[in-house]
Amino acid sequence: MDELDFIIDCIENRYVSGRRGIGDEEWQQGVESVHSGAAIYLRDYPAVWWLWRDYSMLLDDGHFAFPDNGSFSRYELFAESQPIFPLWIQIWVDGSIYNVYDYSGVIPECSEIIAITKFYNGQRAQTFSGKGLGIGCMRLTPGEPAYAFANGNSCHQPNPRDWASFTNFLSDFSMPPWEVVYKVPGAEQPDTVMLDGIRRDELFKLYKKTGNKRRAKEELGFARKPIIYADMGDGVGVLTINSFWGKRWSHMLLFGKDWRYKRLLRQAMRRIDRDGIDRLVIDVSLNTGGMAENVFYTLDYLTDKPVDITYTYLITDECRETAKNNVDRSPYLSEADREYMMHYIDSVPDGTRFRTDTVRRMRYLPQRPKHAYDGEVYVLTSHQTYSAAQMFARYCQVLGIGKVAGQHCGGYNAVTGNAARVELPVSRWMQFQVPFREEVISPDDEPYTYPTVDIPIEHPFEEWLHRENRSLERLLRMIEE
Repeated sequence: MDELDFIIDCIENRYVSGRRGIGDEEWQQGVESVHSGAAIYLRDYPAVWWLWRDYSMLLDDGHFAFPDNGSFSRYELFAESQPIFPLWIQIWVDGSIYNVYDYSGVIPECSEIIAITKFYNGQRAQTFSGKGLGIGCMRLTPGEPAYAFANGNSCHQPNPRDWASFTNFLSDFSMPPWEVVYKVPGAEQPDTVMLDGIRRDELFKLYKKTGNKRRAKEELGFARKPIIYADMGDGVGVLTINSFWGKRWSHMLLFGKDWRYKRLLRQAMRRIDRDGIDRLVIDVSLNTGGMAENVFYTLDYLTDKPVDITYTYLITDECRETAKNNVDRSPYLSEADREYMMHYIDSVPDGTRFRTDTVRRMRYLPQRPKHAYDGEVYVLTSHQTYSAAQMFARYCQVLGIGKVAGQHCGGYNAVTGNAARVELPVSRWMQFQVPFREEVISPDDEPYTYPTVDIPIEHPFEEWLHRENRSLERLLRMIEE
């Protein structure tokens, strides 16, 4: 129990965002939920690892995902032979559950799961509403609520080995068979079926054999080519940036550089210049982040205005050296200013919180390259837009580059990063990384609210249900009109 209290204290007092906008009542409910679970799980020590996933209720931040997604598999908490729920589902914003794929071949696609009943010794034990289960499962997904909703459905739910998936959430407190009440789209009355479980190892094989693994991967921006350009005609172009990273590990490991992203962007901007594009849509709707330096390199082509950068640091003894190294490598400070800020970080007491603009000014000066663009810009975002991609969209607004369209980004205005390892009192082998730096692009932004959208574009339920988002088509029609 001391370790649980230690982790909660670190979130409140050693994490740069603290409660991250969570109110007292909601925070206390989360703490009580973790503690009540611990009172049960502490009887079986390995199950405490399973309890750790509940900390997502106290962390509205996708950069502070504790525990990391592979920990349960590494420590063999997921038994390969365990029979688990045979559905790949997706969860709507109100908690409603809809079937994407039934590996038992019974429930049709897009059917709503209304209720699930578990049995004990052959007797009906308890019935759960679909919405109640959906809300409980979403709370375990890392990130702000909007990002947890979008990223949970696209990234976590498809994989039967993922600790935040519904299959493993349901397996935490029930075993097969399950009585499932579902309603097919357009039907007047619901149907009921008994579902047996499928062994976890067999379900994972089916996940690959049916093509669902490939299907799920293709829906993720990170799995696609980082930069794609298309000429739509009549001076309209679409520059899709699926990741602010060129996806070359060898370059990063050997040289700490990302040359591929820059090369792909140069090629795209050359074509945009050649095609005479004067209205450009930059689509980052599937972009969950990447490298900040690539964000600034992209801004080189779009503006000549100086970019002021302001970080907030929470300096603790665990992160002090890492913070100094970050400043030492920063290209946004002069050599003298770097030395001064490193000395400042070295001298402040443990627990000091400060904004960099109160110590030294950090500024990026865009280098206007060949094929720079000066036409109209529209940045398309969605709830999956996160981290570096979200920073890019907000910079485009603040610098007057263009308008943001679509659904608001998944993250709050305060974007965290740069985590330091804090050693846990008992589970010392477990990676517990606590972010110590956050950035808010504009001082006028409320840190724990979502960024604004200049041109809101609704994502209708029917499109979401069929795993589609036609916001780009709608935006292009607006531009043409």
